[in-house]
Amino acid sequence: MAIVECGFPSGLTIPGQLPLSGKAALSLRGPTLLVDIGIDPAFFGSALPTMPSGAATAPVAIPSVQVPALIDTGASESCIDEQLAQQLQLPLINTTVTSGIGGSVTLNMYLAHISIPGLVTEYGQFTGVHLQAGGQFHRALIGRKLLDDVLLVYDGDSGLVRLAR
Repeated sequence: MAIVECGFPSGLTIPGQLPLSGKAALSLRGPTLLVDIGIDPAFFGSALPTMPSGAATAPVAIPSVQVPALIDTGASESCIDEQLAQQLQLPLINTTVTSGIGGSVTLNMYLAHISIPGLVTEYGQFTGVHLQAGGQFHRALIGRKLLDDVLLVYDGDSGLVRLAR
């Protein structure tokens, strides 16, 4: 069984601040793990994505980068930071209207893969959300769809969070 650590059982030290306990760190940052984001055409197989023009196209390889991601069980889909998507030059394939506490907004959709190394990979369309622009630490949100086939253990008292498959 593969297990990925996503919590802070040893606590957390943030430069310029006192060290935090595992419980305090988990409360501050939420369940966090490193994910790989990029495009590996092998993930797409014969299911080629459709671009805004309506044409199916083979994706071009974009080397993965590893970034911190928040496990967000309130989100049905996973999302990628808009600035990161632009930096990686992920293909813009669509837009979507979504809503949150700030009301409705139109956001870009990018072709990519998000991989939790050793556990699961999801490929397809991901919404570009404004995490970095909003001062957030995380560069991706991991939604319920990517977590469909994993076990999530959340121990708020100790700061321990694990994903297993």
